[in-house]
Amino acid sequence: MKPGPIIAFLVILGAFGFGARAFVANLTPYLSFAEAKKANRVVQVMGKLDKSQGGAIKEGNTMRFTLIEEKTGEKLAVRFKHTKPDAFDQAIQITAIGEYKDKIFEAEKLLVKCPSKYQGKDAEEKSYSSK
Repeated sequence: MKPGPIIAFLVILGAFGFGARAFVANLTPYLSFAEAKKANRVVQVMGKLDKSQGGAIKEGNTMRFTLIEEKTGEKLAVRFKHTKPDAFDQAIQITAIGEYKDKIFEAEKLLVKCPSKYQGKDAEEKSYSSK
């Protein structure tokens, strides 16, 4: 058998393996607040905005707010270093993508789910990024 097809097969297999590994490494799982505090990588957390403390607090281009996990009622402080999304205050659910550092969740991106004014109970999802 000629070495050309064997080498081509090994190159294709290596490329597939590299692509699969890169794909798995870039997955951003949804975690509970407790799990997110222990994770040392970028994750997604989801909760409702804690409006009892006045919602979001603006500090220049940075805003701080607290999310409440629906199942446990646990609270998580979040910092988002970007301008406040338009639909943030009407949000029925917020997904923060980032990493837990120094007792605060540093969000790189927010997914804001707000009630749709055209579809009744259906919700529309908007994405906001600091990148």
